[in-house]
Amino acid sequence: MSNAQSLVRARFCQEWLARVAEAEEEPWRGRFFAGVDPAQREMIEAASRVAWLPAEVHVHLADVLLDAFGAVRAHDYYRRAFAASLRGPVLGPFVRMATRVAGISMTSFIRWAPRGWDYAWRNSGRLVSEVLGPNEGRIIYRGLPAFFTASDAWLNAAHGSGYGVYDLLGAEGIVRVDLSKRNQGEMRVNFEWSHRGSEPQL
Repeated sequence: MSNAQSLVRARFCQEWLARVAEAEEEPWRGRFFAGVDPAQREMIEAASRVAWLPAEVHVHLADVLLDAFGAVRAHDYYRRAFAASLRGPVLGPFVRMATRVAGISMTSFIRWAPRGWDYAWRNSGRLVSEVLGPNEGRIIYRGLPAFFTASDAWLNAAHGSGYGVYDLLGAEGIVRVDLSKRNQGEMRVNFEWSHRGSEPQL
């Protein structure tokens, strides 16, 4: 594993603050912002959108959100937030490119997920995608820094985010997060799905 500093695009943290401020109700919004470290919030808000921030900032936001919202509401937040981000200005271009190349499907999402990760993160491990069948796939996070794998809040955000993908792509199914190798810097997110209704327009 590289000793270089782990980094995340500032825009992801900025959108996180904005989404909680604009879309969440009290008292949860107030609890969240009361828990955010003032110095880290200032760093996030002062950065340009394409700048890189220490990835620990992203983990800090996840830890604060879980503490402020509780597990159920945090899951719902990630479900809504990740679906919105896949339509947004950061990850949206990757989703639309995958759509043009391979059509709108869970399979194309899984295959293209590593490209989105590489754009959003630096020196933070890598994603490996596996299509296991017509309605089954897996995304493997490998080489995650220890501060990622030490945070239950950050790791379990993948569960709600996975259901956000289903919502966006008109699918229904099960998302299972396997943390059995977290001490080795690995997390596996397993998807089993079926499609419902007509395909969405991205």
